[in-house]
Amino acid sequence: MIDNGHISARQFMILVALFGIGDAILYVPSLTATAAKQDAWISTLIGWGEGFLLTYLYVSLSMRYPNKSIFQFSKEILGKWMGKVVAVLFISYFFIDASLMLMEIGDFVTTQIMQETPIEIILVLFLVIIVMGVRSGTETFSRVSELLFPYFLLLFFVLIAFIFPQIKIENAKPVLAHGIAPVIGGNFRYAGYLLETVILIVLFPLVNRPARAAKAYILGILLVNFFLAMITAVAILVLGADITILLTYPSYTLAQKISIGNFFERIEVLMAVIWFITLFVKITVCYYATSYGIAYTLGLRDYRHLTLPLGMIMIVVALATMPNRPYFDAFVSDIWMPYSLTYGLFLPVLLLSMGALRKKPVC
Repeated sequence: MIDNGHISARQFMILVALFGIGDAILYVPSLTATAAKQDAWISTLIGWGEGFLLTYLYVSLSMRYPNKSIFQFSKEILGKWMGKVVAVLFISYFFIDASLMLMEIGDFVTTQIMQETPIEIILVLFLVIIVMGVRSGTETFSRVSELLFPYFLLLFFVLIAFIFPQIKIENAKPVLAHGIAPVIGGNFRYAGYLLETVILIVLFPLVNRPARAAKAYILGILLVNFFLAMITAVAILVLGADITILLTYPSYTLAQKISIGNFFERIEVLMAVIWFITLFVKITVCYYATSYGIAYTLGLRDYRHLTLPLGMIMIVVALATMPNRPYFDAFVSDIWMPYSLTYGLFLPVLLLSMGALRKKPVC
């Protein structure tokens, strides 16, 4: 058994919520507003329905094979060799996703907080924490997530409460001025982040009770949509669509605009801490899924032996994925959504359909 850890349904719900929020809390307002303008909040509301449908797909697939990871039931459905091919494809997706997010941390810290610090130092320091979390096992990092979740809630609602007086309803007008097409375009980019939650299927077999895991998955996705819709709406209402589009990190700028009595102000560290919490959980889950997948595919007994060399490779890949900011923005805007569709929609639908049609497992 590569991992015999167990997590509760509540811990799984928190992992789903923090994972889904992840890096999206900084990028979603700008990405959706680029296409939908002041109607970006509508694009996120449409995502509630998409999140439910995707969750139904992932839960249906996981419940069909309740005690098996996605790597195991891919082999059972498609056969030994095709199953391994699909497993390798999923592993590559998990690894690339983790590498991109690691680079996002380096870019954020070196451009917004510590401009004189070499980005390689930031990547190594953060990755050391990720490796420690993954090597400690799923039970440990799920408990850490459970401990961090109240702090996330507190900081998020403090941010919303303090920025609330600066909300201007006229920034959201006129509603649907350019029709529904821009709203769909904004939602297309938003859905890319929802598709990444397919990675959480790896954790599904570790939940104590599969029936409760399904409910936890759904509740977690509902929380994801709630927080992302709220931060997008607040960004539009406070900054306006034009400013939100121009900013790389509009949510971080929101925190910079907080000013109460010319005394309590410039508390953007709140947003930084919120983002570090959610990204820690998301990268840890992706890193664990990658290590677990490689160990299972290669027939290893323990995934922990892979964490250190995999981390070294990840730093190199992270630096290679983002040679400059315009390149990264173009990649996220134009390529990431179609790329995620392959792993978040097409392959799960294929596996579920083939599993329903196949009466006997293939060895």
